[in-house]
Amino acid sequence: MEFQLPDSGWESFARREPYFAVLTSPEFLRANLTAETERAFFAGGEEYVAWMRRVIDERLVPEFAPLSTLEYGCGVGRLALPFASRPGRVTAVDRSPAMLDAARQEAERRGVRHIEFLTPRELFTGGDPEGRRPVFDLVNCYGVLQRLRPADGVALLQELVALIAPGGVGVFHVPFRSTASRLVRVSRWMRESVPGINALTNIVRGKPSGEPFMPSHTYDLNGALRALYGPSLETAHLVFEHQDGFAAAIVFVQVPREGASRAGARRPSADAAPIDVREMIATTSIEDLNRTAETYFASLTDWNHHLAKPFNNPDETPTLLLDVAMLLQGLRLTAGTRVLEFGAGTGWLSRFLTQLGCRVTLLDVSPTALRIARELYDRHPVIGERPTPVFLPFDGRRIDLPDASVDRIVSFHAFHHAANPDAMLQEFGRVLAPGGIAAFAEPGPRHAERPQSQFEMRTYGVVENNVDVHAIWRQAQTCGFTDLKLVVYHPPPFHVSLEDYEDLLAAGPTLDRWNASTRGVLRHIRNFFLYKGPPAPTDSRSTAGLRCAIHAELTSPPGSQPLVVDATVKNTGEALWLAPGIEVGAVELGAHLYDEAGTLLAFDFRWEHLVEPLRDIQPGEVVTCRMTLPHLAPGRYVVEVDCVSSRVAWFAQLGSQPVRIPVEVTE
Repeated sequence: MEFQLPDSGWESFARREPYFAVLTSPEFLRANLTAETERAFFAGGEEYVAWMRRVIDERLVPEFAPLSTLEYGCGVGRLALPFASRPGRVTAVDRSPAMLDAARQEAERRGVRHIEFLTPRELFTGGDPEGRRPVFDLVNCYGVLQRLRPADGVALLQELVALIAPGGVGVFHVPFRSTASRLVRVSRWMRESVPGINALTNIVRGKPSGEPFMPSHTYDLNGALRALYGPSLETAHLVFEHQDGFAAAIVFVQVPREGASRAGARRPSADAAPIDVREMIATTSIEDLNRTAETYFASLTDWNHHLAKPFNNPDETPTLLLDVAMLLQGLRLTAGTRVLEFGAGTGWLSRFLTQLGCRVTLLDVSPTALRIARELYDRHPVIGERPTPVFLPFDGRRIDLPDASVDRIVSFHAFHHAANPDAMLQEFGRVLAPGGIAAFAEPGPRHAERPQSQFEMRTYGVVENNVDVHAIWRQAQTCGFTDLKLVVYHPPPFHVSLEDYEDLLAAGPTLDRWNASTRGVLRHIRNFFLYKGPPAPTDSRSTAGLRCAIHAELTSPPGSQPLVVDATVKNTGEALWLAPGIEVGAVELGAHLYDEAGTLLAFDFRWEHLVEPLRDIQPGEVVTCRMTLPHLAPGRYVVEVDCVSSRVAWFAQLGSQPVRIPVEVTE
């Protein structure tokens, strides 16, 4: 493809008349433009995007939730901005720098940040060092082909189809018939093709001679469809429109997922009108929703189903445990971490967190749910001495905790039930301490439309909201959060043969299959973490950053007792070593005892404080200490000297080098 920029005449015109250059109607001329007509200009784009998404849902891909959208020929963003008001990344492309500048300014004015503006050259040739082009879940090209000569337009269609990801959809506006008279068509051809005719026509019409001519080409529809529809495409759907003297076909095409059935797309049930979750939230008070939750739990005559979670259902358990593992990995928990579980329900996850040594607060709007959670702790008490959990009733508005009083917040399949997500994020930011993390395991951006969600809302009156991470992040930044990370993983796991496993590791075709499968899964889940400032410094309550360097030698007289070892120890890791006096994570000097053949005689042979008086030891700090060993029977031994963090790990287990000292006892 050629990537020529528009000539200076077009650029000058586009800067003067950006709206008219998109829709050639007099009300969009700069001289006639009002606030009302400007709103109508963008409202028309929103109507088209909403209609297009409905057609895709009903005819091609139910619950379509594109993670990435390409708007080709974006102009001033009339369609790109409505695309960007929905979840997912948007790439807006136009060959005119003037148009791209206008679109950027409009996006900045609206506070839209997850949209990238590119020229065609940057789209098709930039970025990947290996020359691979990006792919998109949704590719849209509207009002562009009529400005291109048919040969160039068909070539563009072929290029754009190649950018549709597996399972993705392309939407293309193809003008195929003009209702203009033969004289008008000849006049248009001459203005475009014969030098000087357009300038002369402009002068006759009282316009500047350099004003560009905007052509209006039509296409052979069959030829355009052949360019679009081939073995790589699964289904197609055509909608015809008539406006501005043109008949056009809006062509919807779908690229199949690998291994997907080519049977017709599933149609949503028409038995009952779908529930609009936004209307439900607008017409239901927080108090009514709280009562609905309590009514549900209070109506339970058998608690065993909830008490058995997450092992109550073989089909559900693997997914729950995968989500739990994802949360635990990212929460960076240590013993004593103050954790608030938002929407704790019957408490099974909170019990896991308590078993890990966290100080857990269970928050829920249903008193009965909290009663069930207490019953769970009573029936299945945690093992060992662990902090006592707190059961905290919630009014759905304000969390009854002081500012900065928790270190972590967990929302496990709960945040999408909140009718006031912005207010909840404000509360999360208030109660979370600096350096804290809020973790979410939630559904995706089209959750409210799924059959199970519709059933839950209709049957139980519970909110089943969509999860728009872009909207959450915009609000979170006003609540003290400084970063957001989404989790990319594949529940359930992607199973392959041995040969495919090796092929995946070698970046072969199996990697593309795994990528397509993962993308398909991630469309409908949003698991993510919000961070409030930089993380708190690492300390010895976890294994992260535990490293040491030890020099130790026996300093007592040979053969005599007591055996005395003098050691110099350096904290070579990134973690603060906590002083003894705490239950978990105190760092001391320890020793294992072996016989001369290497058989372990005593694992915890001796522990010794590193410094007196007791204090924390900073990363990089060097200390000296003396260890006096217990009396031994005469014989030959090996004493292995290492650092140990109580109830966490010995440092040798994490890669540090212990010191082995041969000793002989004769007395």
